[in-house]
Amino acid sequence: MLITNVDIIRADGTAQKDMSVAVKGGRFAYIGKDIPPGEWGEVIDGGGNILIPGLVNSHTHVPMTLMRGYGDDMPLESWLFDRIFPFEDKLSAEDVYWGSLLGIAEMLSSGTTSFSDMYFHCGSIAKAALESGIKCNISRGVSCFDDTKRFVDLPAYAEMAELTGEFHKQGDGRILIDAAPHSEYTTRPDILADVADFAAANSLRVQVHLSETSKEHLECVGRHGKTPAQVMKDSGLFELPVTAAHCVWLTDSDIELLAENGVTVAHCPQSNLKLASGVARVSQMKNAGVKVAIGTDSAASNNNLDIFEEIRAASLLAKGVSLDPCALPAHEVFYMATKAGAAAQGREDCGDIAEGYRADFVMMNSKRISMTPDHNPLSNIVYAASGADVEMTVVDGRVLYRGGEFLTIDVERVLYQVKRCVQLLLAK
Repeated sequence: MLITNVDIIRADGTAQKDMSVAVKGGRFAYIGKDIPPGEWGEVIDGGGNILIPGLVNSHTHVPMTLMRGYGDDMPLESWLFDRIFPFEDKLSAEDVYWGSLLGIAEMLSSGTTSFSDMYFHCGSIAKAALESGIKCNISRGVSCFDDTKRFVDLPAYAEMAELTGEFHKQGDGRILIDAAPHSEYTTRPDILADVADFAAANSLRVQVHLSETSKEHLECVGRHGKTPAQVMKDSGLFELPVTAAHCVWLTDSDIELLAENGVTVAHCPQSNLKLASGVARVSQMKNAGVKVAIGTDSAASNNNLDIFEEIRAASLLAKGVSLDPCALPAHEVFYMATKAGAAAQGREDCGDIAEGYRADFVMMNSKRISMTPDHNPLSNIVYAASGADVEMTVVDGRVLYRGGEFLTIDVERVLYQVKRCVQLLLAK
């Protein structure tokens, strides 16, 4: 396709006005002021709209759209043990498939082109992602509460191995499989080490929950005499590319440890606020050299998957907590939601609008009330925009969402099936 008369915002926040963007073979083939010669297929008049890199949701549990609003305004342990875990215990592979499609539709309509997920029945998530055209890093969360079980004895091991063999790098690389010990508090150090060995042997990246709550953090110190981050390091996990979700209760030493080992933090500000887990010290992390990306967590603890909300919340929280209005400025938080997220997934040719990069991008409607006037387009994107301002979402040069229409998802069928699945689950 060829898009003319469009403004561009690069991942670093740099703005370029009145540009032409050409896509061929799923990649950006030309970006410049002129209209390039040749046959480009569909020609789109951008009408002065804004093109931004596709947003990356660096931590979520997409099938949990089925639990949106099911356990709100509850203490964390009651939320988990009285509402979420009993519901999840009844989930089938079919439920996960329809819940995944619902979440993917929500993400596409709000500008997300790639997401990182940790759950179970992961083949259903992969199937939904392949069909929809979105990108994702999928991981089967590993938990173990039985001291007699080894990693290879767990159902999670079998599913992770099958998932890796069947789906890793499928869809022209859109689907990537990661390894995922759920957390320190749901596993043992020997299992963490075994997961690290599995990931290394299969050249996989790692996703993990880390120091999300004060209780988790302090109980780990009581068990092992060291923090969750130190346990992960000693297990060998940090020798691999790791994305650690939340990281609300890191110590100063933990922050240094993550920086030294190249760990990316998936900052989930709204979920951490809603569950009263606290506020991650993102400014301190970034000042120490820690890589930080943005995630929504699940729709059961957020309750939506709109990364624009997370971008704004992350910047405002950093300013409010530090009493510094210059903390986490627009260009930094925008980079976190684009290029930093793509890099955390191992997608070095994604997350920016540049020639040769994969053509993952979002067209924002610059004529919406919330986007007017445009003194500073980047400020509008970070502080004013929402997913409702998305006009078009494109992955690998393929239009997946445009003007309220889904081109790869039968959204009416998805809504019907989700309601049916939820009714049956509640009956159980």
